[in-house]
Amino acid sequence: MKANETTLRKLIKGEQQLLIPLYQRHYAWEREQLLQLWADVMAQVDVLAENQSEAPSHFLGSIVLAPGPDLAPGWDQWIVVDGQQRLTTLMLALCAIRDHIAAEDPDYRARIDNLHLLNTFEKGERRYRLLPTQVDRAAFKACVDGELDGLADSQIGNAYQFFKTMLVKFDDPADPHDIQRVATVLLDRLNLVQILVEKDDNAFRIFESINNTGMRLSQVDLIRNYVFMCLPTTGQHVYDAFWRPIHKRLDAKSMDQLMYLVLVLRQGDEAQFNATYRGHQRLLSAMAGDESKVEAYVRELSRRARHLERILNPSMESPIDDRLRFLNAWQASTAYALVMRLLEFLEDDHATEDEVAEALLYVESFLVRRLIAGVTTGNLNRIFQRLTIQLSPDEPVAQAVREALSPARLYWPSDAQLREEIRNRAFYWQGRAAQQKLVLRRLEEVLKSKEAVDLSDKKITIEHVLPQTLTPEWLTELSEAEDPDLMHKQLVHTLGNLTLSGYNSELGNIPFMKKRELLGHSGIAMNQEIAILEHWGKAEILERANRLADRAIQTWPGPIEADRGPATSRDWTLLYNALAALPPSTWTSYSALAELIGSHPVPVGVHLATVTALNAHRVLTKSGQISPGFRWLDPNDTRDVRDVLLAEGIKFDEAGRANPDQAVSARELAELLGLPGAADLAETELDNTGDDPGSLDEREVRFLTQLNEQSGPQAAGAVQKVLDHWRAAGHEIQYGSAAAASCAPYIKVDGKPIAPIRFYTKVVEVPFGTLKKRPPFDALVLRDELRQRLNGAPGLDIPVAKLELYPSFKITQLVNESVYDVVVAALDWFAVQVH
Repeated sequence: MKANETTLRKLIKGEQQLLIPLYQRHYAWEREQLLQLWADVMAQVDVLAENQSEAPSHFLGSIVLAPGPDLAPGWDQWIVVDGQQRLTTLMLALCAIRDHIAAEDPDYRARIDNLHLLNTFEKGERRYRLLPTQVDRAAFKACVDGELDGLADSQIGNAYQFFKTMLVKFDDPADPHDIQRVATVLLDRLNLVQILVEKDDNAFRIFESINNTGMRLSQVDLIRNYVFMCLPTTGQHVYDAFWRPIHKRLDAKSMDQLMYLVLVLRQGDEAQFNATYRGHQRLLSAMAGDESKVEAYVRELSRRARHLERILNPSMESPIDDRLRFLNAWQASTAYALVMRLLEFLEDDHATEDEVAEALLYVESFLVRRLIAGVTTGNLNRIFQRLTIQLSPDEPVAQAVREALSPARLYWPSDAQLREEIRNRAFYWQGRAAQQKLVLRRLEEVLKSKEAVDLSDKKITIEHVLPQTLTPEWLTELSEAEDPDLMHKQLVHTLGNLTLSGYNSELGNIPFMKKRELLGHSGIAMNQEIAILEHWGKAEILERANRLADRAIQTWPGPIEADRGPATSRDWTLLYNALAALPPSTWTSYSALAELIGSHPVPVGVHLATVTALNAHRVLTKSGQISPGFRWLDPNDTRDVRDVLLAEGIKFDEAGRANPDQAVSARELAELLGLPGAADLAETELDNTGDDPGSLDEREVRFLTQLNEQSGPQAAGAVQKVLDHWRAAGHEIQYGSAAAASCAPYIKVDGKPIAPIRFYTKVVEVPFGTLKKRPPFDALVLRDELRQRLNGAPGLDIPVAKLELYPSFKITQLVNESVYDVVVAALDWFAVQVH
């Protein structure tokens, strides 16, 4: 490169053109950047006003130029590799100064045009000494040509108007030279470093690597730049035909979303939002040198942009767009890649409108039923990403979506589970208010009410029929209940007690007889049902919950009930089958078996130490080492297990590690058994730690043995993961010595253990009876907080009446990832409170 100091006057002098290439982003300076430049200009104007011409000028930054495609004798054309934002801004400021002075001196316009803005003797776009990218070109040309009607709704126009406004404020009628001093500063006192790139240098590579003080490029900017770097001859055609329509369809945020979703469509859950540019760069690098492939890539982006636009702005009256409007209002962006796949199948005639609408109904049902049941949303992204790449155009798409979402481990509540959750769960605390209103709207639509429920109307809110705060009148209303306060706490936030209303402030805590009158005036059908009742108590709330459950089941079809996959079981058959399927001269690990059966390596190892199973001796640690605790079940068997494995063809290195090439992973075991979902399992082990079951004490082995027998591998695995998490946080586990094996994660306070839960072999106990004697949980409010946190798990509902007792829930519920996540989070909270 060649670098030299210059000014704007020198940079744009003579018959030449500075061309901003396609790979540059559009003009993006906002008011913040414009104000900073104006402040720098004003500082230099003050210098000139005080006749301090020898004072230092202001350094503005660098401009990197490379020879343009039309560079020829007598015609200089340069590509602006870097610095286009500041260069465009300076030219717009110059236009503003020209127009401000020309209002009183018309000849000044021609002077500025001929000296700085236009190539007087050129035609067409060659007239302009600066030619921005296509997105900004029309607005910039309008500014230079003085056609101000072309400046509406553009960043170019905003910047021009900014300088016009500032010049009007600055212009002092008593000083005839003040605006001319501004022009002098722009042209001569803002120093630039001009860097000229040699003709054979890769201009885009230089652009990509430059680190300057300009605005940070977004991932979309970088992707666009890379795309058009790969299109040296067909870039203009591809831009006009495919890229520009994308810009017209989507705003900047949606463009970012598009680029990420395109990667998800190709890579599933391996796509990473923060590495979107690198993902596209790898794709484009594989196409380097073949412009037809790059064009096809951009054409596909344009098609995906159409699909995303339909998702974000569903405007048609069709079953598909009705579902899309729901998902959009739900903010179900985690499902957008799957929806784009469905729209792709529709466009390619692999699915009909009705099939896609049905598939979207199952997605909606999956989201709604999980919300009602209080299932956490943490794993939704992974679920939908995996499904996106699993779908095939060769199978009925709606049925495929339903089947893929039906396994029990994904916790799509069944009809029976949904009915139970509607009756008992505090729906008011599930999800966002907009999602709750969407659920109630769908339930209202079943009744075909005469009054349209407009969610955009902020007056429509969720109303508690039984109010959140009891008044004397309402206590009288609930007098039939044995414990009105307890009944109120149990039911006030359940779906059976909630409705939609535009009169929330009027309804408030007023007695039911007055409330029913107001509800009776509503055109919302579900309110009419409430208004006809003479009384509102437990029986009425539960009866309404039953009706709403019927409508919910009708509105949102549930999972396929038959063969829902690995439900919690005490059956170890899958482990035995996997061991029997091991090919000769191979081994597997406790971790691989645990992943296959949904357990944990420690209980797997304990189980194998207590039963006779074919090939159990070929189960090693992840690093390929024989567990120090391995023993043959037959006490008379004195063989060295390493010698047995060597004789069977398994090779070991000097450190005693089996050959990793002979290892069989969880995925390979699943494929050997022909199990569905094998692709979801890991191909290789992720690390070499934490799966040796041989270093357990007697009480730990006894607990895991009984847990394995009575609750099965999945529950035992979930418990062990909870214990691992507790230990990793630096805490301890206490194993019981009684005949009924148990263990408790605990912390010592003043020499006494305090435990939030205790694991037995079939249940998880919450020892409130002990906690009430241990500070700080002798405070009722903290025990109730622990209860409420645990109740955040689907299927858990510990009553407030047991805050001094020992309530419990089934240990098999921990197999549900959502329950596991809530319990672990509650334990972490407990530890913080204790410390």
